[in-house]
Amino acid sequence: MPNKAEKKTAAKKKHFQFFRNMIVTGILVAVPIFLSLWVAWYLYSRLTGWGLTLADSLGLMSELPPFWRTQIIRVLALIAILAFLFFLGVLTKITLGRKVIEKAQALLLKVPLVNFIYSTCKQIGDTIMSSKKGNMFQQVVLFEYPRKGCWAIGFMTNENTPENSEAARKLGKGDLISVFMPTTPNPTSGFLMLIPRSECIMLEMSVSDAMRLIVSCGAILPGSEEESGEKSGDVE
Repeated sequence: MPNKAEKKTAAKKKHFQFFRNMIVTGILVAVPIFLSLWVAWYLYSRLTGWGLTLADSLGLMSELPPFWRTQIIRVLALIAILAFLFFLGVLTKITLGRKVIEKAQALLLKVPLVNFIYSTCKQIGDTIMSSKKGNMFQQVVLFEYPRKGCWAIGFMTNENTPENSEAARKLGKGDLISVFMPTTPNPTSGFLMLIPRSECIMLEMSVSDAMRLIVSCGAILPGSEEESGEKSGDVE
């Protein structure tokens, strides 16, 4: 039987492990919240900064306290941006508005460098808007990469047939699938691959489950998130 010294050492070790596990759990909870708030504040500050510049040049609301003056101007700037976007959306529904937008688009496409940036962004936007439910990722795909026996997860973004794709015609391998393979743990970058459909395995997991799997470096498996959450909340 363990003596008192061994029991005391085991109790200290158990308390230390409990303390460490709670710290790690706190970090895992705090980091996503902090990053989300930081990104939201950064975008809010960048998008509304022009309002402060305009207000300073016109001397508006100078009698207000600095903090409240800044926040009021930023909120008004954000409302102005939303109103402008709403106005553009309404223009696209009006015949005259569509013609004005088409003229502006044609002008942008004639400006060097700007035409490349604009056309690329417009194609991405059109793809997202035309995709089902606004999601350009149609299905989760499993394929061998970077060698035989190693499997990677990607998202099917399009289907390339010999009728609509030059790549499919030139390769002569039948239908190809456009697959975006995101990097881990940052899914905002990745690789575009054209893979024969016969070499892909279509998975039934949802896009959101696959994205969680990629971001967590494989730590969160589809269907096991609730179980892992319950286990992490239990203290032995």
